[in-house]
Order: sequence, then C-alpha cells, then structure tokens
Amino acid sequence: MIEYMYIVIFLILITGCESNAFSVTFDPKSIISTTSKQFVGVTLDTGLLRVRWDKLDFRSPKVLTLAKGLSPYSKTYVRLGGTAADFCTFTLSNNTSRNAKKLHPGRLSEDDLLFHLKRNKHKNLTEFFMTGITWDEIHEFVQEAKLDLIFDLNVLKRTKDQKWNSTNAIELLKYSQGRGYTMAGWELGNEPNSFHHLNSSLNVTAESLGGDFFQLSQILNHFPEIKGSILTGPSTTQLNKKPTIKYFSDFMATEGGREVTSPNFHQYYVNGRIATVDDFTNSEVLDSLQDELRTGNRIIEATGRKRKLWLGETSSAYGGGADGLSDAYVAAFMWLDKLGISAKNNVDVVLRQSFYGGKYALLDATTVDPNPDYWLTVLYKRLVGNKVLNVTSSPLSGDVRFYAHCSAEGFPQGSVTVYGMNLLSKGVNVTFPQFEGQLKIYLLSAPNQNLKSRFVNLNGITLEMTSDTSLPELTPRSGPNLLFLPPFSYVFIVADNKIYSKSCLDT
Repeated sequence: MIEYMYIVIFLILITGCESNAFSVTFDPKSIISTTSKQFVGVTLDTGLLRVRWDKLDFRSPKVLTLAKGLSPYSKTYVRLGGTAADFCTFTLSNNTSRNAKKLHPGRLSEDDLLFHLKRNKHKNLTEFFMTGITWDEIHEFVQEAKLDLIFDLNVLKRTKDQKWNSTNAIELLKYSQGRGYTMAGWELGNEPNSFHHLNSSLNVTAESLGGDFFQLSQILNHFPEIKGSILTGPSTTQLNKKPTIKYFSDFMATEGGREVTSPNFHQYYVNGRIATVDDFTNSEVLDSLQDELRTGNRIIEATGRKRKLWLGETSSAYGGGADGLSDAYVAAFMWLDKLGISAKNNVDVVLRQSFYGGKYALLDATTVDPNPDYWLTVLYKRLVGNKVLNVTSSPLSGDVRFYAHCSAEGFPQGSVTVYGMNLLSKGVNVTFPQFEGQLKIYLLSAPNQNLKSRFVNLNGITLEMTSDTSLPELTPRSGPNLLFLPPFSYVFIVADNKIYSKSCLDT
C-alpha cells in the first residue's frame, strides 16, 4: 500500500503541470432513476438464420461460457430481430429449399437496393424460412445460456387491404406453446418508418402499424403461456429527425401503441463506413444521444401511461459497425457512456447490437473470441446496480465524465459504484472525497496505448479467456480515493467498506 501511495504521488508530481484535477461527488440521499435489473441486453440478427448462424455454434462450450458470463445475477435479454425479420417465415416443414419470394423486385430502385445491401451485406430482399427444428435449437440455447428471448415477427406479411397477416405468427405461437417454451416478449417489424429504403413503394404508416400491434396484443392474450411480459415497438430509427419523431409519436398515440409495454427506438452514433478514431472519443458525438432520449421520454410521458423507454437496438456505428474501431478498444467510450447516460435518463433496457454478427459485436465474427466491449459489459453487469445516483464533477468537463449507481447485488447494501472515462490525450487526477479507506478499482486501458487494439488491459493485465469453459478472474486493485486516470482510459470504482448511500438500502 505504501508503494502504491508513492506511485500516486509521483504521478501527480510529474503530471501536475499537464493534467487537470477533478473532484467527483454524488448525492447519497435520493435515487434519480431506476432501470430494469436486466438493463443491459444483447441482440442477434435474424439474418444469421440465412447462413445457419455462421460460426456461432450454440452447442460450443466457448459460446455458452461467454453467453452465461453476461448473466451474473439475472437473465440477459436477447432480441432476435432486425431487417431480415421482415422476410422470415416460420414453417413446420424441414424442407426450406422452396422458391424464395422477392419483395416487389420490379419496383426496387437500384439506389435503394445498393443502400440496403451496403448497410448489411448478409441480408437480402428474399423470403427465407425458419423451421421448427431451428426454433427448438434457439430455445435450447437461450435456456442453457440464461438468456431471455424477445422475437421480432414479420410485419411485412400483409393482406390485400394492407393489414398485417397474422397467420404465420399464430402458427409459431401454437408451436411454441405446444412445446412448453417461455418468452420474455415480442416485437413486430424492424424500423418500419424506413421501409422505403427496402422498397421505394413500400409504406407501413404509423397508424397502420398501430393497428397491427393491437391485433398482435389481442392474439397474444390467447397464448398466456407464451405471451411473455414484453411487447416492444415501434422499433424506429433514431429520434434525431422530424419525420422519425413524428412516426414514433403518431404510433404511440394509436390503440396498438397504447398496448406496447416497452416503447423503443434504435440508435447509432456514426456511419460505420466513414467513422474515425476521433469520432469514438469526441464528447460532442457522445452527447448527441441525450436529446434523443429526452425526445422519446417526452413522447411516452404525453401518452399518460407509465412506461419506460428502451433502446431496442444500439451500437457505435451503423452499417454493421466500423471495421477496426467498433470491434476495438476505442469502442468502449461510446458503449460505457451510452449505458451511463441511458440509465440516468430513465431508460429501462439497452439492447447491444450485437452478441455475434457484424463489426460491432461483442464476439469476433471469425474466432468467436471476446472483443474488448465484451469485458466492459461483463464488468458493468457484475459491478453496477440498477439504482442511479446524481453525480457532480468539478470542474465540469465533457471529456472527463462519471456516473454513479448503487452497487450490484453482489456487494453489501449501501455500497456505491462510480464509473467513468478520460477522453483526453493527457492523464488527469480524480478525487472522490466521499469515499474512505481502500476502494476496489478496475482501471481499463489500451495495450501499448493502441486505441485500435483488439484487447483491453484490466489493471495492466490483458483480458483473455483462460479456457473455453472459464473466464479470467476480473480482479480489482485496492486504492485510496485519489486516482490517476491515464489518457483514453476508463474505470469502475466500488466503495463497499461502509454504507455510502442509505438510498441504496432495500426497504
């Protein structure tokens, strides 16, 4: 401990002229927001069904170990959905080689097709089939991996009068109930406000979608064992453009919109094809989420029903992610700040795109090894609870930002976890004056200061699986309430040696 104190003093002395000093405090007297205990979830893209899950083997001990690692205290939501969901048909037949149907191919403009294919290369505009056997395999996996399944139904099955044709969905529900499966919930359609990107003549209005959701809600009432507790939608693109905001608002005002338990939209910060390292560490880019969350919350509040906003699909960069960035160390800043700002803004659940698939996945597409954001996610779920405390940093800075929660349930009641980051190219000294004694510190940094590294160091040790069936020990170091935060690093600090917030006590 004496050696550690000397190191801290030395760092302060050598960096005093270059670094800023920050003080971080929190209000222990009140909880400003409470999220779901399943706050951090993941997604799998329905398009993976086309390629038989690619290299994601549901029976692999490695995949199961990594999936289970996301659920230290409670199950993790997994949403199976995306653009391909609106081309997926359930079938009891094991013969899926029947001719695929294109969606009005003659009306699809070349520009729209190119846009769509560039956005996600493994998806196309043809119908494909999910067999009963595949559905069985999905449920075997989610049960073994301690996941809670939300399934996105095909909203582009339309009748002649342009209403949702629920026949295939009912077939899936009957099969699922007969097999004794359980579901967390259901979704209907993916980014319906943006269907014109798939087909310039295709249009499902907010009002029409509302009718479709009402129809689904009534159908689910006939399947109580498989209904689940969640009906989420409208699953629009992000709320940063007036047409999308209007679509979201108009849908929420419909009869079907009022049946939705978990209103959601999708959010990405940047275009994956042109994103740069600087985008991932730009505080203004990170701040862009705040207005979208406020917009979503305002629309939900106007409905007069107490419901909480979800980020139903979200990551760093759209278009499958930014190669070499979304799968690298630097992606942590967008991901950690998103969790912090979402929890603070009363978001109930954040679904990370994706567990597997795309450059923004938690697992590598080829090796299925964990990317750096996987370890961040595991640490968050182990250390951070669902009750949010208000934080004040002095001086105020967009580049040094912190959040505070009651600690996760694995720690004594009254404990507090603070987490945050340094987006500056120089180190900073941070004090936490309310904390006493020795703290548990989880300091994460880039190996060799390489922001594009595919690895992350925890307290100087590179995190890697120890075997296909075990994760490494995520061991904190002990330290006082004075912390040197290196350039482009982030940290979790757990103060569990006394009651720091009576608001964190269960009553």
